[in-house]
Amino acid sequence: MFDLGFWEVLILCLIGLLVLGPERMARTVRVLGRWTGKARASFNSARSEVERELRVEEIRKAGESVRQDVEETRRALKGAGEDLERESRGARRASQPPRTDSPGGDKRRPEGEEQDP
Repeated sequence: MFDLGFWEVLILCLIGLLVLGPERMARTVRVLGRWTGKARASFNSARSEVERELRVEEIRKAGESVRQDVEETRRALKGAGEDLERESRGARRASQPPRTDSPGGDKRRPEGEEQDP
């Protein structure tokens, strides 16, 4: 965190020992140790919360992306289904025999039949 090496810590301890004395130094080191532990715990808690929120946000974005892909696929399938329905209606119309309920009757001749002169 502060990037203190061995020698820096040793010098700080010696200065603390000279300023506070041996009795108050031990108590001060214990209190500083507790504060450091609490600060680390709070920092780790906040970091894990942020990481969890980031994961939730990533999952939310992935879910939105999947939803958009599904919607695009649904539209494409709907369009393809409509095209298929149109083609099948056209094929049904083409395969149906001609209607003979017109007043003049069917003017077309069946295949293979020749016209009378």
